[in-house]
Amino acid sequence: MRCVHKLLLKICLILALCSCGNEADVKVFFSDLPAVNIPSDLNTAIEVKHWLAIGPFEFNPLFIDPVKSFNRKDLRKYGIKEGWMDEKGIKKVQRRGVDVLLIDTLSPQIMLFDYVIDREEKKSNFYLVSKIYSEKAQEVTLIIDGSYSYAAWLNGDKLIEVRGKHNVNKAGDRFVNISLKEGENQLFVKVSRGTNKISWDLICAITSRSEGERIYRVNYAGDFVTNSIVNKSLEIYSGPYQNGKVEIMDEKGEVVAGSSFENQPFVVSGLNRLKDGFYKATLILGDEKIRQVIYKGDYLKFAKKTKMQVDELAGNSLYIKDLHAACQRIEYLNNQYGDPHSPNETRFLNRNRVYWGFSLLRMLQNNATTQLMTYENQEGEPGIFIFHNTQKSSQKIPLVIIVPAATQGNSMIEDWYTSNLDQIETDNALADKFGFAVAWIYAGGTNYSAIETEKEITAIINRLQSEYNIDTQKIFITGDCEGGRRALVQLALSPGRYAACVVASPITLLGGRDGVPLYLITQMDTVPILIQHGRDDNVSPVEHSRRFYEEAQKLNLPVVYNEVAGSHVNVSKDGRRYVFDFFSLYAGEHVKQ
Repeated sequence: MRCVHKLLLKICLILALCSCGNEADVKVFFSDLPAVNIPSDLNTAIEVKHWLAIGPFEFNPLFIDPVKSFNRKDLRKYGIKEGWMDEKGIKKVQRRGVDVLLIDTLSPQIMLFDYVIDREEKKSNFYLVSKIYSEKAQEVTLIIDGSYSYAAWLNGDKLIEVRGKHNVNKAGDRFVNISLKEGENQLFVKVSRGTNKISWDLICAITSRSEGERIYRVNYAGDFVTNSIVNKSLEIYSGPYQNGKVEIMDEKGEVVAGSSFENQPFVVSGLNRLKDGFYKATLILGDEKIRQVIYKGDYLKFAKKTKMQVDELAGNSLYIKDLHAACQRIEYLNNQYGDPHSPNETRFLNRNRVYWGFSLLRMLQNNATTQLMTYENQEGEPGIFIFHNTQKSSQKIPLVIIVPAATQGNSMIEDWYTSNLDQIETDNALADKFGFAVAWIYAGGTNYSAIETEKEITAIINRLQSEYNIDTQKIFITGDCEGGRRALVQLALSPGRYAACVVASPITLLGGRDGVPLYLITQMDTVPILIQHGRDDNVSPVEHSRRFYEEAQKLNLPVVYNEVAGSHVNVSKDGRRYVFDFFSLYAGEHVKQ
């Protein structure tokens, strides 16, 4: 869908240029840029969607390393200093043939590849300017994420510079405390493509200090340690917090290291005295705590030793197959090299190594809370899913099936879907809070089909029911976007299986051989359904949910529809709390609140 959007946008840009006598006839004025209003009682995240984009600027890849193209100060030859732009500067660059575009989108995720007509490989730097109007002078937090490299200025003062990010995985990644003056402020950003072929994006939002701290704690739960494989010292990213405390605990729960901090960057040193193994780091921020597992020492040595332990186990049970699948995941991660120019990619890779390595260790100890599990469907075909549970087996456990959107591969062990730890850990924490177990299914990856997914879900439930006290009367299903469409199709295939269904921004007016949800609605019986959709969604248009809800009303079906402000992107990873809120209505009295 993104490719189609990009093609249509390029066609529109070409037509617009061709309709004018020459490039000089295409004028954009600084006054054309609308301001982003920041109220005096700010209590939410205000997304920045209005920009003037200047560029992109070309470079010669034969003489300049694309990674270093970010260093080029492309505005200097026009007598303009990076970090500030005005009407005079806009006129100057346009007279010299530089493209200036007005970007006004539904989504805060600005995809700059969409604004490049040709010769992408020779273009690297965009400059973007936004007007921020504040109703009063106030202290706020800027939330920003970009790729491949970016820098940001406020009113001419440089705020931040980040290099080597392949993607905007978090959407809300960096947190910068800033002071807005009353009236108009200028946010100026430089974004470089570098060597990136998958993402040339920017996301910005402005929120209150307290909300910025809350979003940080959500987005960085399990990820505040920069180097999760450590030797001598531990590096911490504490976002908008300027002071706090770190404690490192061993497997017995005893504090073996730690320190307080009053500014950033922050390092906990002296860890070389600790023996090799897994530890839990706790970041204490006032009354709040977030935790992350780290590994101290030679991780590859641990992986090799643990694999030998697994190989020595006899038998052909599904448990043994689980362990081998976990070993395959670790081996796959250890064979990845990432990007030597990208600290972010190294961090992402090592975090996955530690997470799944710790999971394997806990699996061997029979006390894993999140793990890879295997199944065989009724035809004897194998498969893998992720299972998370912290509920006691003394009570019936309600289960949530999470259906993926269009995954990119055909192996759960190797897919990015399994590396999406930000969302996995956030949803797992919500499941714990509300008293659910969660099964993250793969749905065949690129080989998806509704019938095969139904067989997969059946096999997963059978496997879990044989080992856990799963309440088969309290099974729920959820998914986003294309995953939402698939969840609705599964509901139509097996309505008697599910106690309720929640879908976010579902595609309901389209479908392949497995059917269009709108036309399958009568097969969904009277299962309660909640649909939530952002009215500014530019990926899955809101009309999909409106039409589905209208049809449900005609049939008097129990469908609840929440149309909310926002688009397909959310800077906070806990946006799916409403899913568990809704499921808790149908899960029984024992479910936590």
